[in-house]
Amino acid sequence: MTLKAGIFGYPLGHSISPAFQQAAFDHLGFDATYDAWETLPAKLGEAVSELRVDAYLGANVTVPHKQAVQQHLDAINPLAASIGAVNTIVKEDGRL
Repeated sequence: MTLKAGIFGYPLGHSISPAFQQAAFDHLGFDATYDAWETLPAKLGEAVSELRVDAYLGANVTVPHKQAVQQHLDAINPLAASIGAVNTIVKEDGRL
């Protein structure tokens, strides 16, 4: 099964993350895709909850969602909490 990862943000036209993250997956022979998920602020919770599906690895987060995403996660790394912003969502055992 091809796994999925990506970046949440709005707008995302400027993001180079999909290009270099996909290149890394390809170089490593990792069966995964990395996409830009342009997500309106009002749809962030719904979009993040989709990461719980088995096919997803996790995601990166960019503006304007770095602070708002915290309320949709099961746990937050202490450093991210102290900064007040999340950059990466890791899925482990169904938890985000």
